[in-house]
Amino acid sequence: MPSLLPDKFIFTQSNLQAYLNCKARFYLRYVERFLWPAPALEDVQAFERDRLAGSRFHQLVHQYLLGLSAEILSRNASNDPDPRIKQWFELFTHTVSKDLSGQLWPEHTLTTQLDGFILSAKYDLLHEKDQVLTIYDWKTSRKKPSKAWLAAQLQSKVFPLVLAQEIDTQTRAEKAVIRMVYWEVTEPTNPIVFEYGSSKEEQDLELITAIMREIQSSPAADFVRTDDIQRCRYCVYRTYCNRLPETAALEDYLSDTYLALEDELELLNTD
Repeated sequence: MPSLLPDKFIFTQSNLQAYLNCKARFYLRYVERFLWPAPALEDVQAFERDRLAGSRFHQLVHQYLLGLSAEILSRNASNDPDPRIKQWFELFTHTVSKDLSGQLWPEHTLTTQLDGFILSAKYDLLHEKDQVLTIYDWKTSRKKPSKAWLAAQLQSKVFPLVLAQEIDTQTRAEKAVIRMVYWEVTEPTNPIVFEYGSSKEEQDLELITAIMREIQSSPAADFVRTDDIQRCRYCVYRTYCNRLPETAALEDYLSDTYLALEDELELLNTD
């Protein structure tokens, strides 16, 4: 049976997580490429403000890492209509940025082949120093998650796995150590850090490959709705599926679904 996926489909942490959260959600977005105009939140404007603020903060950090003047960028942050941007940028420049000597690759995308599948990861920052490769991810969530919860998310598996696979294809005198750091504006001096070893790489490779195989081989009937109806509160397709017509409050949305902003951006992408 031919796959339902488009030719040369690119798997990412976001669409793989969407599949695990709800197979029907994956099918509607990535197979049918179906957009449904149901707002996911009571306060759509507040959600949009948070999304745009996070995007502008990422842009400032990107420019800073490219070598643009910190003074100019700070002035731009101060002039931003959202006062949080100034605060976030100051927190960044006074904390994590001080540890970034070495080679930097901001907003860097890597793509690897796994068992014939294409898997891609876009990093906020890749940092290399003394044979240590660190993946940085900037987060502007309202509530910091637990480390155990974050470890279970596919971003914490896909991002280091793609990097490890690319390292394996290169000639190095000594294999680099891989770390992943989630830097949160809510706790800028206490980031969540994961060390990535060969045993973890093997486990994640097996898991991610199995998920991609399952998606590729599944008929349309297998893309069923999640049994966890609470997930529907945060889904743009919930009215299409006739589930939980009430919307979620913004605070609950961003507290309970750490990666919701990124997932929503990809789901609403019309490319």
